Amino acid sequence: MIRWIILTAMRIFSILLLLVVLSACAASAVTPVTPTPLPPTPTAATFASRDTLTGDWLGAATKPDGSLASLSINFDDAKLKFEPLTKTWSMAVTQNQETINISVEGKSNDPFAKIEFTGTLTGGNLSGELTWDARKSLVTFMPISVVDKSLLEKYEGVYRFESGRALSIIVSPEYSSGGLKFFSQSLMLTDFDSGALRGLYPFDDYIFAVGSLRVVGAPFAGRIQFITDAQGNATGLMWWDDVNDITPSATSGQFAGRVPYTYEDIPFTSADGIKLMGRLSLPESNTPIPAFMMMHGSEQGMRDNFGNKVMAHYMISQGFAILNYDKRGVGDSEGVYQETANISNLQKHAEDAIAGVTYLASRPEIDAKRIGLIGFSQAGWVIPFAASQSDAITHIVILSGPVASTSQEDVFSSYTNDGDSITNFDDAKITQQLRDMNPDGFDPLPVIAQLKQLGLWLWGSVDKSVPVTFSAENLQALIDSGKNNFSYEIFPNGDHNLNESLHGLFNEIPYSPRVLFYPALAQWLETNMLKEK
Repeated sequence: MIRWIILTAMRIFSILLLLVVLSACAASAVTPVTPTPLPPTPTAATFASRDTLTGDWLGAATKPDGSLASLSINFDDAKLKFEPLTKTWSMAVTQNQETINISVEGKSNDPFAKIEFTGTLTGGNLSGELTWDARKSLVTFMPISVVDKSLLEKYEGVYRFESGRALSIIVSPEYSSGGLKFFSQSLMLTDFDSGALRGLYPFDDYIFAVGSLRVVGAPFAGRIQFITDAQGNATGLMWWDDVNDITPSATSGQFAGRVPYTYEDIPFTSADGIKLMGRLSLPESNTPIPAFMMMHGSEQGMRDNFGNKVMAHYMISQGFAILNYDKRGVGDSEGVYQETANISNLQKHAEDAIAGVTYLASRPEIDAKRIGLIGFSQAGWVIPFAASQSDAITHIVILSGPVASTSQEDVFSSYTNDGDSITNFDDAKITQQLRDMNPDGFDPLPVIAQLKQLGLWLWGSVDKSVPVTFSAENLQALIDSGKNNFSYEIFPNGDHNLNESLHGLFNEIPYSPRVLFYPALAQWLETNMLKEK
């Protein structure tokens, strides 16, 4: 049975509207949708309510400097925390009839000296006045539910609105570093139109609030509700721009149908006999489609990690197949993992790429004349190396990859500390030093100069791992010499992962509002790959 809530002030109009939308989208759903009797029209309070002070509650409070912070309070453990920090503070909680008082004492180096809250439980939410070191603000804490992972997994997928706008929903992995969480505790949503990458916060098993930043929930930026079939699998979702909105409009209350696709885990063999495990994801198509193989950076990448899943969803949304794989020596792939970017190791990864492309070309669902390689960071050395050795690779896309030798990249990273900490440096001075250096180790420039494939490089202006200014200068020189098969773009305030970032630091990632490159890549794919040559 399908469960949904009709969110409107005009019940009859809303029922007709939702049934029309569902009818129009049923053809793309994996399982036919059969309407069931509708529940009563809710009020805003039913979106997130709890009658007792238990579990987690989230609200936006004003800091002494006037900015907002997402505060999480847990009454079971009597703990307070600030998203995305992992640290918690003990709360003193008292209740006098309907009034709830919370007090938290800070210590030296804490972000506060004292936080006090006085409020009441009204309509299932906890509302009142919060004082943060003498700065007062009105705060409403909304209860956050806990949803079983087995149910969250049924929501993973690609969703498309009638406008063409596509979303990715992925179960959040667990990863913390430097006292920061890098993912929400339930689902992560990526909007491929705006680039917004946000955590989702469950109000119940079906309704989720959309966070304001990557791992910052309050103040919420909207609400979604999954529509499911009899097995609990999502067939679509509804979207509201206001977390408490009950009236559909041109920009809220929209339906996005789930995009059907298939994937299968497949083995393929590299030139040295090493067996690698891949995952091939295929959107529905009646004709052969273009495809990419996703290459890893220097990390121990796996076919089903978060980055690979997002890229797979993105390619599916664009009508492409994609092969992700476990890096040699990682996961289910044979071989020995090596991070070092020496010529021998880069050659092995290039051979792995060629083997993956050869496998893609053997599949009848794939157009063998449109197979590309895409990847981040160290892949910027591997991809040109592979493309120079295989005509089966027809296109290349390099994200935050160096057009500089391995030794030049090492010098740059030594100045910037790879973005792990704030380091003052002069980009012009570093770039000049790189110009004066003789390339050493693997130098991709002579390899790139010989490539005939169409190629796209995308960089962020505050990348602390790759010398973007120097790399773009080198690529521009090739373009000026007649290599018009290449193009590039540098995104202002883009970090090494092409997140929007103030300084390109690793610890800024949880606060990032969006990923920058999706629209630019979509335009390049539309121009260069979607149409058969």
